[in-house]
Amino acid sequence: MNREPPPSPDPPPLPPEAEKDRARSGVLLGTFFDIRFYLDYSWFFIVALVIYSLATYLFPLQLPGHDPAVYITMGTVATLLFFLSILLHELGHSLVSQRCGIPVPSITLLFIGGVAEISREPEDPATELKIAIAGPLVSLALVVVFRVMAWGCDFATLPEGALVFKWLATVNLLLVIFNAIPGYPLDGGRVLRALIWMRTGRFRQATFITSRVGVGFSWVLIILGVFTLLGGGWGQGLIFLVIGIFLKSAAESGYNQALSREILDGVGVADLMTANPLTIPSSTPLSLAVDDYFLTHHHVAYPVVDEDWRFRGLLRLEFLKAVPREKWPYTLSGEVAEANDGSLVIPVETSASNALRILLVAGQGRLAVTDSAQKLVGIITRHDLLHFIRIHTELES
Repeated sequence: MNREPPPSPDPPPLPPEAEKDRARSGVLLGTFFDIRFYLDYSWFFIVALVIYSLATYLFPLQLPGHDPAVYITMGTVATLLFFLSILLHELGHSLVSQRCGIPVPSITLLFIGGVAEISREPEDPATELKIAIAGPLVSLALVVVFRVMAWGCDFATLPEGALVFKWLATVNLLLVIFNAIPGYPLDGGRVLRALIWMRTGRFRQATFITSRVGVGFSWVLIILGVFTLLGGGWGQGLIFLVIGIFLKSAAESGYNQALSREILDGVGVADLMTANPLTIPSSTPLSLAVDDYFLTHHHVAYPVVDEDWRFRGLLRLEFLKAVPREKWPYTLSGEVAEANDGSLVIPVETSASNALRILLVAGQGRLAVTDSAQKLVGIITRHDLLHFIRIHTELES
């Protein structure tokens, strides 16, 4: 059977600067199981909306005759337990991922649900399958737990609690059904991708098929959202639209990542970097750096090295703006580069795919490449990597 080339070795951990730049906007809840948990700011809006819907419509309709404070309490408890269910769903994926050797730096609760950030894609279909089914299994277990708790409340004549737990059991079951749709990036799409990958040995082909299904399903949600909005259902219509747009973007991004992974497989940073780049000596005053480099060669950043060619940091154009012009003749480039050391450094042995991952995660445009003695040997940019991918993609078409 035709198989893909063996995967490259596990990528090294991201540099500290990349980990720092990776942090999402939102509220950090804490770190559990070596995973950072965040609440995105949009989460607070959807929580308030769900509590309002439950407390003013659904619960009073199904259990009339109670004080508004009771419905608000029921709505708050139900909503928080629902999002806890989503968090546990993502945690199921994440713990299995970690057991398979794929770190999960963070989980973020967004207004559309939870998102687990994995450090890299699984390298074999069996691992993909294990990770994909872990979340739905957690949700199914929660369906059983909440249904049992609802029966217990019925037995204890606590209709308020029974209604809350019945609702939680229902929405968790709906979550399982929704995620079972075989389109990437939903869990069902990941299961289908694993099965196709297992059958054909082609990760890219499997991702293409499931991402197309995912895009098709996202268009169904978008069209449904538009018709719902036109029919006056603003709340539901907006939710359908946002989820559809999110899924479409994630499906297309998933295939692009698979394409990049295949093209960059076996390619090293040393093959694509600019060797022996133009550098600024660390003892150069900022005034000379501006005249001889920034105004002459028109780049926005330059690597700074000492007399032994050891890398000191990148001197970026925005760093100059933070130093008063009258101090430029007396301020050394090395001091400014080190004081603003947000540059990213990778060893020359790094794979091109891992370099692209670091750049995308950190939101940076270039990486300094050093040898074992920390001497600068080159610079690789996001443009270098994307240009290489684009050329190979066009040659294949």
